[in-house]
Amino acid sequence: MIEVEDAVDRVTRTWRPHARQEDFIQIPDSIFEGFYGGAAGGGKTDVLLMLPLLRRFHERPKFHGCLFRKTFPQLEESLIFKSRTGIGKNGPTYYDFGGKYNEQKHVWTFPSGAAIRLSYLDKEDDARQHDTAEYHYVGFDELTHFSEFVYTYILSRVRTSDKSLPTIVRSASNPGNIGHAWVRKRFVEPFRLGGKIILVPLEGGRSTKAIYVPAKLTDNPFLTDEDPLYETRLYNLPAAERKAKIDGDWWVFAGQVFTELRTTRLPLEPENALHVIPRFDIPFWWPKVLAVDWGHRAMVYACWVALSPEGRAFVYREYSKYKMSALQWAADIARLSQFDENLVETTLDPSAWQERGHGKTIADLFMEGSGLIPSKADNDRLGGKALVHEFLRWEPRDTKYVPKTGYSAETANRVFRMHGTRGLEDYERLFRPEPPETEIPRLQFFDDCTLLPETLQICVYDEGKTSKKKVEDVKEFSGDDPYDTIRYALKAIDAYLRSAQTTANKFKEIGKVVEQLKQDNDVTSYYIRMAAVEAANRDPGSVDRRRSSSYCPSTLRSTVQ
Repeated sequence: MIEVEDAVDRVTRTWRPHARQEDFIQIPDSIFEGFYGGAAGGGKTDVLLMLPLLRRFHERPKFHGCLFRKTFPQLEESLIFKSRTGIGKNGPTYYDFGGKYNEQKHVWTFPSGAAIRLSYLDKEDDARQHDTAEYHYVGFDELTHFSEFVYTYILSRVRTSDKSLPTIVRSASNPGNIGHAWVRKRFVEPFRLGGKIILVPLEGGRSTKAIYVPAKLTDNPFLTDEDPLYETRLYNLPAAERKAKIDGDWWVFAGQVFTELRTTRLPLEPENALHVIPRFDIPFWWPKVLAVDWGHRAMVYACWVALSPEGRAFVYREYSKYKMSALQWAADIARLSQFDENLVETTLDPSAWQERGHGKTIADLFMEGSGLIPSKADNDRLGGKALVHEFLRWEPRDTKYVPKTGYSAETANRVFRMHGTRGLEDYERLFRPEPPETEIPRLQFFDDCTLLPETLQICVYDEGKTSKKKVEDVKEFSGDDPYDTIRYALKAIDAYLRSAQTTANKFKEIGKVVEQLKQDNDVTSYYIRMAAVEAANRDPGSVDRRRSSSYCPSTLRSTVQ
């Protein structure tokens, strides 16, 4: 082991911060929270490990720091590994600063008596294991892997009984994962370009200071010097993920489920690549669906969706509350719905029908408080996710068929003579190209309905720890209620459209039978064809309507004449 003074000199020779890392290291101690984040390759883990050494905190006898990762395997492969083998390429280790590592407790102890702990917080309850701790420096590596509760709980452990010691929290992360929403809201949204002090409000009108230091790939010249083709390879990625990896864009990121979602259009994309639109007056006669996901400690979320004649869905209202009784939020939803004409469906989270030992279910209370009669929402998670993708899709799908060539007017005339208008239509359809899709995307949000698109933006894939099937599903997270609700709404809309399509197809078939009767006046064939239509469209238990007056050939005969 070399002497500590020599180690400090070695740092200047083997590891030096680039400009953005230096900005982060030099954040004044008066700013309680510092966040360093963005693109791939920004050197986030390195700067969190080096900060207490470059600031010489390890030379203060009572100093106690702690660096966190979400899981122990992540801790082993990053913070533990780097602190023992070298920070950065050929950089220093904690041993070089006189540190001794306790493998059981994962604590580095320095000659002064200072200590830096390396820990993980896999579950929220793990945060409570630090109840008695007094930390002067806390670092969160990949902050978006943590819940907001864990972060704010650990913040309460950052304190000091010695005014000469700092009390600071420093974190770093790429965009994405379950904490993306709250991290973005806390650090990025106030000043997207960073570099300005943010006042984080606390209870009682108090606040703390925070600052965001954004990092792009190009901020790290050492990485680009070592691997000059790295950035070029990233340019092969799709546009959205490229923005995340290179620019550290917090509105698109790796692992994002609904990458097709656009709150603003990206360059070179068509005009329809946009899901957030200005509000417009919805015609009163458009069908409307109300979907509700209930909660008490969790969020109550409701959204109202209007359906255009072309089958496009528009989220025109949303509602969210916490810690409110079912009767209260039900009454709110009823009041908001009172002028919604043609509300064809109200669908409610199926767990609302569970008995909870209180006499009445949540569904009972909802009906009592709102006067609305809900159906049980379809909670098919993978099917619902597939519907969200389909309704968000703005790129035209590939054509389903290639039209035939060799159209013959002679053949068309013969088909018409033998099979009438219906046969001619079927023949000519073979030669028509498939019409282009125009009504896409099928799901859009009014611009004052912000919570739902924000939630969809931060949905990430499940790791599949409990089931391989889950890797295709959205990972559940605190605040995912709007996503669940839009799944319920789109499932209800899909069922409504399929039912309407079935009815439309039936009447289309009836129309063809009637048209044939007009041409051949063959009543016997009419009855046979109509019976076939009825048999194909009859629901179990439906009444036999073949002799209904609406199908009476005498009525039709008068029409023909």
